[in-house]
Amino acid sequence: MQKDRSKYILDEIEKRHAELIPRWRFLVKRLSFWLLAAISVLTGGLAMATAIYVFIDNDFIADHSYIDRYFIERPLVEDVISAIPYVWLAALALFTLFAFFGFRHTKKGYRYSAPKVIAASLSASLLLSLCLNTVDVGGYIHRYLIENVHVYNNLINANEQRWTNSQKGLLGGKIIKTDNVRHEIVLRDFSKGIWRVDISKAEVRPKTQIAQGKYLKITGIKTGQRTFQAISIQSWEKKYHKHTPAQTRILPPKSNPGSDKQ
Repeated sequence: MQKDRSKYILDEIEKRHAELIPRWRFLVKRLSFWLLAAISVLTGGLAMATAIYVFIDNDFIADHSYIDRYFIERPLVEDVISAIPYVWLAALALFTLFAFFGFRHTKKGYRYSAPKVIAASLSASLLLSLCLNTVDVGGYIHRYLIENVHVYNNLINANEQRWTNSQKGLLGGKIIKTDNVRHEIVLRDFSKGIWRVDISKAEVRPKTQIAQGKYLKITGIKTGQRTFQAISIQSWEKKYHKHTPAQTRILPPKSNPGSDKQ
């Protein structure tokens, strides 16, 4: 009986021209699914880290005194809803599905229910995102996309867009040049516009460094096509870092070169 069964199997193999599949192919296939699951969790962590940064970086978290006019025109609830980084949440959902698909096709993945696998994937991405944001990874990703990928600005409502509004007295961006003699800085905003900003009478918040390469938030008055008079200056700091209440200092006014000789 056993011989007949073996002969039948061999006949079927010959009839179907079947070939033995090497063991290494199964190993590669399993490894590929594990790799897909791991990469998906990693990219999900990056997406969540960026989403957390974008949401917390908005000014409804702190510094209300600098944007009172903005909130008069727009309710806080509407502002919070619009600030939710939906594009990054969608990316997180997509990568979570990839992680689920990869894990379920591993050797023992079928044993776990879909809710457990998805919950585990989301938990891993969240934990990873919190670790990544201790070194500001989410901020670096967001800032790079804001400055280099034009379509990204249309997909997200971020704090950078709020501070690119010179008509309402809000100007933010990166210092590309300082002029200590004229008490001016040259600032590139997040739309790549170049501004000359007079800071001679500006109040500067503590721990704000006015140096090339630093990012600033400036409130003031637009005085020309690309000129701005600063009233207050603060650094572009992460809101989930604690900071002491604001105490301002005033930059010294422009000095008269001849006054020291008198």
